[in-house]
Amino acid sequence: MEDFDDDATAPEHLKGMLTAEIDAIRDAMTIVQMFLGEGVIAGVKLLQELEPKENKVD
Repeated sequence: MEDFDDDATAPEHLKGMLTAEIDAIRDAMTIVQMFLGEGVIAGVKLLQELEPKENKVD
């Protein structure tokens, strides 16, 4: 197997395609974080507060 050439460069159209793909993944992660981030944490806290409390008698 040949070693990679350190001086090799990628064609400009390939660089553009990779950059666009990375941007699309980053945008998707941002949207998921908006819906699943703080909102889910707040929802869980709310559900914990609405949960009936158990009366423990020792």
